[in-house]
Amino acid sequence: MSTTLLVAARELTERLRSRAFLISNVTILGLIALVVAIPTLVGDDDPLAVGYVGDDAAGVGEIALAQQAAFDLEIELVAVDDRTAAESTLDNGDVEAVLLDATTVLADGSLGPRLEALLANAANAVEVDRVLGDAGLDPAERATLLSIEALTIEQLGEDDPALDVFDPAVIVVFVAVFLLYGLLAVFGQWVAQGIVEEKQSRVVEVLLASLRPTELLSGKVLGLGALGLLQILLLAGVGAGGLLITEVVEVPAAAWSGLALVIPWYVLGFLLYAALFAMAGSVVSRVEDMQSAVLPVIVVLVLALLAAQIALSDPTGTIATVAGVVPLTAPIVQPVLLAMGVSSWPQIAVAIVLALVTIAVLLPVSARIYRGGVLRTSGRVSFRDAWSAS
Repeated sequence: MSTTLLVAARELTERLRSRAFLISNVTILGLIALVVAIPTLVGDDDPLAVGYVGDDAAGVGEIALAQQAAFDLEIELVAVDDRTAAESTLDNGDVEAVLLDATTVLADGSLGPRLEALLANAANAVEVDRVLGDAGLDPAERATLLSIEALTIEQLGEDDPALDVFDPAVIVVFVAVFLLYGLLAVFGQWVAQGIVEEKQSRVVEVLLASLRPTELLSGKVLGLGALGLLQILLLAGVGAGGLLITEVVEVPAAAWSGLALVIPWYVLGFLLYAALFAMAGSVVSRVEDMQSAVLPVIVVLVLALLAAQIALSDPTGTIATVAGVVPLTAPIVQPVLLAMGVSSWPQIAVAIVLALVTIAVLLPVSARIYRGGVLRTSGRVSFRDAWSAS
């Protein structure tokens, strides 16, 4: 075990000292910080300025002020002298819109659905108030009738789990899943690349003089896996911390569960894919041949990411359901399903058990292929020959 840890420490420190690794991490952290900070820096929490011309328009504005909370808006009224002044203030960007009278709004472009609905409702309320006044109701009674509150909705069934793909919470979870996909692809290929480089330089022959093949392979997987885990913890910590501090995106509890699930799924996913990448690297002898050897594994990873995209639009469909439990796709798909409230903990447990069983099968197979192919440096070896030579 001590020799395996020594190999793991060697792999970890070599990659940590890599200038490309450090630059890429600094760049990613900078991008995460920028994405989190930009909405806070450019955000504008000031009330929407709405101008009005004359008493009739002022009445509509006062009703809009009273009803703004129901439309999740905050407005302020600005007195404007006439239409000419209204056009000038709109051109200068001082106001969002100007009420010219009780039924006309002047705007430079679209008002936006909420502001338009608020002003339309206020204008309608002014006319209703006039009719109620003519009918003999006093101002207090009319005010009671015209006051509105936000609608409370009760549902007998659960929400449709299919969320808007532009919902900020969905974007946050999918970015985390995409990060997981990237780490599995990068660190898995590093496993294959390390094996091929040692074969091509014949360093492996020196290493195997004092190490067993399984110790060398286990140390390589353990070291790179630990480095990837540290990286995803760092990136996820910075991203999640930024979201909590700035509150730029309101992430629901289910989304946080999906984000938390990314960490254990990285561990399981890395063990799965590292075994496959190790087998691919064991049968080739040149770095130039590595890409063609690992291509089938990359294709599987890409298909897993596509399944996660499908899960966003159809989380209860057959593809999402099956991909959520199949070991090679579950690490990418399962966090998305949990974040969308589709996957239950028993389903997650089944997916984890299947992944563990697959790992228990793949790791010994990978070790045997590695033992049979690691010293074959004359060219590409078939999996059958590597299996037989072990």
